[in-house]
Formats: sequence, C-alpha cells, structure tokens
Amino acid sequence: MKYLLPLFFLLPVLAFGQGKDSKITCTDERLLQAETLKKSGIVLPVFKHYCYSDQSGNYVLYLAEKQDIKQNIKQGEEKLSRAVEAHLLKIEADKSLSSIASIRDKANADEAGMEFWSKLTEIGDIDKDGNIESIIVYRFYNKGDDGLADRSAYSGRIKIVMLYKGSKVVIRAVTGDLDGERETTSTDNFFALPATLQKHLVQKMAAMYRDDQYGFDNSYQFKPVSKSIKAKIK
Repeated sequence: MKYLLPLFFLLPVLAFGQGKDSKITCTDERLLQAETLKKSGIVLPVFKHYCYSDQSGNYVLYLAEKQDIKQNIKQGEEKLSRAVEAHLLKIEADKSLSSIASIRDKANADEAGMEFWSKLTEIGDIDKDGNIESIIVYRFYNKGDDGLADRSAYSGRIKIVMLYKGSKVVIRAVTGDLDGERETTSTDNFFALPATLQKHLVQKMAAMYRDDQYGFDNSYQFKPVSKSIKAKIK
C-alpha cells in the first residue's frame, strides 16, 4: 500500500493506517476514543495508528508523541517531543484490546527533542511466514548552533525497533562527522532473527545511509554489533 510509506513497495503488505500521509483509515472509530486509549495505557496524544490482520489475529499499532517542544523555523513551526510511545495491541474476538508490546522513550535533557520518523514505518510479512512484522523508527536531535534541532544526517541518534512475535528487537545508532563517533549496536535477539529479517534491517539502514537520511557506521556493512558484547569490550 503506497499510502503508508515509500518503502512499502518492498513488501507484500496487509495493513492500513491513519495519519497525515495516509488516505486509508482503520474503520473502527472506537479505536481512537479517549476511553479506549486510557484503558490501553496510552498516555500521550496519538498522531497515527495502523490496523492489520495476519494468521494470528487482528492488531492495531499506535504511535503517540508528547509534542511539547515548539520551534520556530523558516517554514513555520515544528513540534518535537520530550517523550514518545508506541503500543501494539491485539483486537480480541469480543473487541477488547490486549497488549502485545509497547515502547516508551524520552529524549535526554541536552537534546533538542525527538520524533517518530513515520515515513520509515513498515508493516508487512517480511519473512513470508504468515505473520506481520512492524518496524518503527524514531530519532533524537542534537541542538544546532541556533538552538534548533540539527537535522543533518551526521548528527544525533536513532532507534529502529522491530516488533517480532511479541518481542522487541532494538537497533541503536549514534552518528557524528568522524568515523570514530559513529556506532550501531543491537539487542542480542537481533542475531536470533531469521536471516531474511536481519538482511532486511541491514538493507534498511544501508538505504537510509545512501539516501543521506542518517549517517550510520558502515564498518561492518551496516550490520549492528551486539550491545552486550560492545559493553564488555568497553
């Protein structure tokens, strides 16, 4: 479905969503009612949600941002956040929602803020096993000399999270102008993923690097290093 994001042409997708860049919406209006969100533990304002079905059931994925940092820029005003949330919930037969996985994260005090990079969201059966995988990307911005968010490719840090069979696979990257300032690490469960999924995530980072979206460390051809092994080395 081309409406969700440019990368969807890579995947056979069974998903639909709501948001400023989507023309297809989840049909159940109850999913955005305040009572539903409160019961689901969603605290921050929801700015986008996606619904999908696979062989294991029906699901809704929420992305929520605090959007509490206003910055005046040439094009007008932008809003970044001190905190973001993502929640994957299963829609049960009785229409109730049960939590499958959630993400809660905050920007550091010295950062300009953070936001979901929603155009890089992916929802699809990447390994063709009949189950949908979700990939969420969010970015933390350093402050530039003018005090605004530095959006250059070689500034700040980023997280890529794959929701896979109820678990969270997290890739963390930090960048900089010099090679020694860049590194990409992952949780150990990245290396337990099927080879198809590992390859897809590596190709996603390589594409972001090629398109000058983010300056990943490419020392290992964009494959992340285990976070726990990296910590032992240090």
